Amino acid sequence: MRRAVIAVVVCVVGGYAIGGIEHPPVSQADLLTASHRPAAHAKATLRGAARGTKTVEYAGYELSVPASWPVYRLAEDPGQCVRYDVHALYLGTPGPDQYCPAGIVGRTETVSIGSPAPGGGRRPAIVGQRVALRGDPASAERLVQNAAQREIGVAMPAPASAPAITATYGADPGVVEQVLASVHEVIPQSIRPGSVPVQVPAPTPVPAETTRQPLAIQPSPENAGLQPEPARPSGKAAPKPSGTPAATASAAAEAADPAPAALTGSAGPSPTEPVPGFDTCTAPSLRVMRAWRAKFAATAIYIGGEEMACDYGNLSAEWIKAAEAMGWSLLPTYVGPQASCNAFSGEIDPKNAAEEGRAAAVDAVTDAEMFGLGKGTPVYYDMEAYNNLDARCVMGVLTFLDAWTRQLNADGYVSGVYSSADSGIIDLDTISSVDRHSLAEPQQLWFALWDDSNNLNGEPYLTVPLWPPAHRSKQYAGSDRVKIHGFALDVDLDLVDSAVVR
Repeated sequence: MRRAVIAVVVCVVGGYAIGGIEHPPVSQADLLTASHRPAAHAKATLRGAARGTKTVEYAGYELSVPASWPVYRLAEDPGQCVRYDVHALYLGTPGPDQYCPAGIVGRTETVSIGSPAPGGGRRPAIVGQRVALRGDPASAERLVQNAAQREIGVAMPAPASAPAITATYGADPGVVEQVLASVHEVIPQSIRPGSVPVQVPAPTPVPAETTRQPLAIQPSPENAGLQPEPARPSGKAAPKPSGTPAATASAAAEAADPAPAALTGSAGPSPTEPVPGFDTCTAPSLRVMRAWRAKFAATAIYIGGEEMACDYGNLSAEWIKAAEAMGWSLLPTYVGPQASCNAFSGEIDPKNAAEEGRAAAVDAVTDAEMFGLGKGTPVYYDMEAYNNLDARCVMGVLTFLDAWTRQLNADGYVSGVYSSADSGIIDLDTISSVDRHSLAEPQQLWFALWDDSNNLNGEPYLTVPLWPPAHRSKQYAGSDRVKIHGFALDVDLDLVDSAVVR
C-alpha cells in the first residue's frame, strides 16, 4: 500500500477562503465552494533565508520553508507524485498521471500550494478547528486544523486568483504551523493601500517593486469560527523480488476520458471467480484505467485515513462510476492509525483502542459516502505489518479491529481488513477474544504474502474455515513497474476474490 491528501478544494466563508478546510459553519447558507487555480503565467522563485529556511514565491504569495525541503513545480513535471510521507513543498496542480510508489504509508510535514486536480479529484472542504501558534493567539484567525486527517489550512482572500494552501503533518504540527504563518501576499508597490498609481507611457513598462504584506483577517461573525526523511516501510509479509510481469503490450491510441457519471456508487459481492488486480498509491487517470483493463480487472482505491501517504489523484465519485462502467472491481481501503509497536506518526493507543477503532470506522463511512459508496459497501482497513511478539501491541490491534468491524457493520457497511499474513492475518485467525468478549471477525480479508504465487493459499498463516476463498484476496507480489499500452505504473499485484464495489 499506499498513500495520503490534502484537500485543496477551497471553501469561501465570509469573504475568506480556507484551502481545503472550513471553519465550523455559522449556517449552511454561509458556505460556498469554489475551485481556485493559479494564473498560467505564475512562477515560483526561491531566495536564501536565515536560520535554515528558504523563501518561495508562487502565484502572488510567498512563504518560508525549511531549506532542506525539495520544491516540486507540478506544471513542469506533471508526473511528480504528490506524497505526504516525505518533506516537500508542492506548487500547482497535480498531473492526471502521477507516478507514485505502490508501497508507501504514513504522513509527515508537507505543504501544497495550488488548485484541485481536474475533475475534482481531491478531498472536498472539511470542517476543522481554529488553531493558534504557540505564543501567537492572533494566528487563530488565519489557520484551521483537522486533527483527524492531520491537515492544516491557511485562510486566503476570496478572489479566484488566490491559491489554496494546505499542509499535512506527522506527530507534531509545529513545523507546518510556522510555515503557514509565514505566508504573505506580494503586493506591487504601485497598488499598495494609499499609493497613487503611476502612469507609465507605453510600450515601455516600469518594473514594479514588491513588498511583503501579511494577510489581514479581520474577526467577523462569518470567520470567527475560523531534513528529508526516508519513506516509511510498507510492512508487507515475507517480501522478495518478484520480477516484472510480462505485462507490456503494443502501444494503443489514447481515448478521451468519458463524461462524468452519476454521483452514487454501488457495492457488489465478490467476483464469481478470482480476478487479477493491482494496487498503487493514488488513483490513475481513466485513460490509464481503460488501457490497463486489458490485463487487470480489480484495483484498490484509497478513500482516506490519517496515514494515507498520497493525495487522491483522480479519485472522485465520477471516477468510480466510470471505472465500474469499464468493468473494474474496486476495493475501497482506509489507512488509519497503525500498531503501537510500529514506527508511524499515527499509532493506536492500546488503552483507547476500542474508541479509536470506532472513530476510524465512522470516519471511513464519511469518506465512503463522500465518494458515493453507500451501505453494503466493503471497506478494507489497512493495518501494516507489526511485531506480533509484543502481546500488548497485538491486543491493541485486535481490540481496534474488533471495534472497527462492529461499528462498520452497525452503519450498514461490510468490514474488510488488509494486513501482512505473518502479523495481522495470523492474529485474526488464531485469537478469538479481546477485552473479555468474542472478537468480531471482519467479513472479508485481503492478505499480503509475497510468495509470487498467484493463488489464494495463505498457508501456513491462514486457515480455511474463517475466510474461505470467496472471502479473501491476496497481494502476492510488489512493488513492480508494469507498463500496458504505453502507460506505466508502480504497483503491487493481487488476486481478488473478496467483496468489491463494481
